[in-house]
Order: sequence, then C-alpha cells, then structure tokens
Amino acid sequence: MQKPGTIGTRQFTILVTLITVGDSILILPAAVAKEASYDSWLSSIIGVLVGLAVIYLYCIISRLHQEHTLIGKNILIFGRWLGTALSIMFLFTLLINGSVYVRAIGDFMTAQILKETPSVAVVILLVACSLFGVRLGLETFARTSEIFYLWFVFTFLSFFFLLVPQFSLRNLQPVLENGLAPVISGSFSVIAYPYTELIVFLMITPFVDVPQKLTSAFLRGAIYGGICLITIILMTLLVLGPVLTATENFPSYSLAKRVHVGEFFQRQEAMMALMWFVSIYFKVVLYMYGFCVGIQQLLKLKEYQLLTYPTCLLFVVGAIILLPNETFLLQAYTFWPLFDFSVAVAYPLLLVVWYHIRQRLQNKPTPLQK
Repeated sequence: MQKPGTIGTRQFTILVTLITVGDSILILPAAVAKEASYDSWLSSIIGVLVGLAVIYLYCIISRLHQEHTLIGKNILIFGRWLGTALSIMFLFTLLINGSVYVRAIGDFMTAQILKETPSVAVVILLVACSLFGVRLGLETFARTSEIFYLWFVFTFLSFFFLLVPQFSLRNLQPVLENGLAPVISGSFSVIAYPYTELIVFLMITPFVDVPQKLTSAFLRGAIYGGICLITIILMTLLVLGPVLTATENFPSYSLAKRVHVGEFFQRQEAMMALMWFVSIYFKVVLYMYGFCVGIQQLLKLKEYQLLTYPTCLLFVVGAIILLPNETFLLQAYTFWPLFDFSVAVAYPLLLVVWYHIRQRLQNKPTPLQK
C-alpha cells in the first residue's frame, strides 16, 4: 500500500474538531429542539458526554493492530471473508453519509442563498473542489485545516459575543417540564450526527506521527467540537426560543440574521454560511479520502488517486438519487440516528469483543493488558 504520509496530533485534533461541527452546526439545533424543546441544552450536554464514550471506543479500536486502518483490522480480526463483507458495509456507509453531506449543502445553498441555481450545480462544484483535496493527499488537507481553523474560531466567537445582548433566559424555562424522557430522546441526535460519524477517522489513525498521543488528540478534538455544538444550541434557544428553533430548517443560519450592531454591521448570515462551508468541506474530503483508501486496500492497489474520479461520480450520483428533495432530507434526519448507531456503535463493539475473544483463545495479551 502506498504510504500517504503522516500528520501531527495537532492537525488530527483540528480535523476532529471541524468534522465534529461539520453539518451539525446548521441542522442539529432543530433536531434536538423538536424532541427536548426548552431542555435542548441539557440534551446537548448529555449527548456530548455519551459521545465522548463513543470516541473512546474508537481510540480502543485504533490500538488494535495499530499500523492498520479499519479495513486492515477487519481482515485481521474477522478473517478474509467476513472481514471483507464488513469492510464493504463500512465503505458503503461512507458513501451514503458523504452523499448526504454533499446534498445537504446543495439544498441549503439553493434554499437560502442561490435560489435560482439548481442544486445539482452546487453539488458538482462542491465535489469538484473536494477532488483537489483528496488527490493532494492527507498531509496537504490536514495542513490546510490549520489555516482555516483560526478563521473558524474567530468567526464563531464573534457571533457569540455579538448575540449576547439578545439572550433571554426565559427561553430556557421551565426546566424539565416534561421529565427526562424528552431530554434523553433529544440527546440521541447529538450522539449520532457528530460523534458516530467520526468513525471515519479510523481510516487515518495509523498515519498520526505520535500514536501514543492519539487518544488525547482524538478526545480533545471531540471536546472542542462538542463545546461548539452545545454553544450553538444554547444560542439558538436564548435568541430564537424553542418553538422557532424547532420549526426552522436551519436555525443557526436564522440566528446569524439577528446580528445587529448599529446601522453598519448587520445581516452576517453569509459569514455563518462560510464558516459552515469550511467545516463540511473537510468532512466531505475526509469521507471521500477514507472511501478511496478503503477501496485501494480491498483491491490491493498501489495508489488511491486512480479511484478519485469514479468516487466523485459516485458521490454526485448518490447525492441526487438517495435524497431526491429537501423534504426527504429533513425526514431522513428522524431515522438516521438508528442507521448511525448500528454501523458506528454496534459494529465497533462487535469488533472489539471479537478481537478479545480471539486473543483469549490464542492466550495472547491484548493491548489493554500490556
């Protein structure tokens, strides 16, 4: 297999942060508010804490056959046939999720900004831009993320401080009016959308230059991203209220429209959209990269660049066929957590359990016992 190079733990942390935020910064507040209403901020905190447990599970998996990606781990742990079948399932998941992210940004652009532009045009443009990042390789787009990360943080903090005067604590009351059930239900979306989707990082963990610091880097990135998501959910509740947050398709974008400083600094929703483009761009690039590298390893090819063009075509076709319109996309968010949990929680748990069973049968120490 062609060595893609290595990345530093700081670059890994930045990628985890950006991809944790990803498309969730726009869609997550509405999904949580529909379930938990006034208590959405509690759901976000619970979801982040449980999500960190999911990330720790991925850290454990990264230490199993540390020099291999998830595809290699599947073959070594489950055997050739079952491992190949599970690898195909995982790669199919990357294709489906990546197509959904591409379609989400296409529908957002045509619904909010470029209203006369066909969604397909935006989809093709995003995939074409992602193609450059994938072909240039892991080191290149990881270093690029460092440049955009500073701008992302500055923009996010600016929105927070500019909206503080519009906060209303009444929008958080009453607390636990309907008990814990809606809070727990709302937390599933917080766990599923940002955190279970980070399973794609198991395709690049072997290429981190200091493997001993991988767990701390992974958890730090997940915590930073979780803080961003908790903050954006809290901001939408404090400014828009639970009812408007639940009914808006993109409540955080509507939040940006509320920025108003004097008569000269207002309507900064374009900056909010640009901040979202940065995070979701790297998410699409990483999913495409993981898909290409996974196919390369299954077919035992020398390099993955040959697969980038057909992969782009698959992502475009998937975005058009899987999600025919925006209504279907919004309805898909109601059952999508079940799909994410089955692939990104149940399957990794099976992998860890099966690995330890095989090690016990062979009387070998596991990485956690060394």
